[in-house]
Amino acid sequence: MVLDGEFEPVYGAMPPSNVFADLAAARTALRAVSGDGRSDDAVRVEERAVASGGNALTARVYTPVSRGAEPLPVAVWMHGGGFVVGAPNVEDDTCRRLAAELGIAVVAPDYRLAPEHPYPAAFDDCYATLTWVGEEGGALGFDTSRLALGGHSAGAALAAGVAIAAADRSGPSIRYVYLGYPVLSDRTDTESACSITDPRLFNRDGLKAMWNAYLEDGGPDSGYAVPARAADLTGLPPMYLMVAGVDPARDDALAFAARLSAAGNQVELHLVPGVPHMFPTLAPAIRASRRAVAAWTSAFAHGIGVDRG
Repeated sequence: MVLDGEFEPVYGAMPPSNVFADLAAARTALRAVSGDGRSDDAVRVEERAVASGGNALTARVYTPVSRGAEPLPVAVWMHGGGFVVGAPNVEDDTCRRLAAELGIAVVAPDYRLAPEHPYPAAFDDCYATLTWVGEEGGALGFDTSRLALGGHSAGAALAAGVAIAAADRSGPSIRYVYLGYPVLSDRTDTESACSITDPRLFNRDGLKAMWNAYLEDGGPDSGYAVPARAADLTGLPPMYLMVAGVDPARDDALAFAARLSAAGNQVELHLVPGVPHMFPTLAPAIRASRRAVAAWTSAFAHGIGVDRG
């Protein structure tokens, strides 16, 4: 395992971590370090009710305070957390930054978590949010012809699954998809999965545990649970994948990007060497993080039709 030189001091200070050992404690700890989801001088934040079967789903809506009269491009943003921890507050900084910096609306569903609610709960909630944006976006001042999906880690898996489902179901038209260090496959036999076992990093054990919690007793080939198992990847929107080099999910993400391209889709891939899963959160100030975030944000702006000058 060769780490980026600027990441090594961060790595050296990291303790072993296993969120699955005590989910209640992990959820409490994550809430303590997450954003507050409140409006500020730059971004207005609201909670909206969304129908998702019989579930009382809410979605957080971020819009720029300085918005003009024109409808806003809109992104549905799915938070990470291994399917088992987190809420929209986990991605509060990202959603707030995108709304303020790009002048777009961001809608973040508070989807149900495993293992209490295994697949298809989280997927259903995220797809319901996409459908709600497609149906209600015009009344909310959104330009649904410029609708994107995005997320990190498990949120990226949900974004990919929702994009595939929307294509299959002739659902809302999606203009662009961003997948940040995506966890796209439940298989754990790749070189990257087998080689990354360090307890200080997201590793093979964590990869196994998250998929076991999400899939429970369900078959991974059913529905849209595991994007890498989708048989047909044709007709999907343009996608950008940011992949971490020291990540057990790396090889499956690279294989998924290759399949997207072979199926005739537009795909842009950024493999960031020497950094682990969640590296922009763990070490936001290092050059690798700053370059990666700037690159995907620029690509996302272009993909959603935002002119940054």
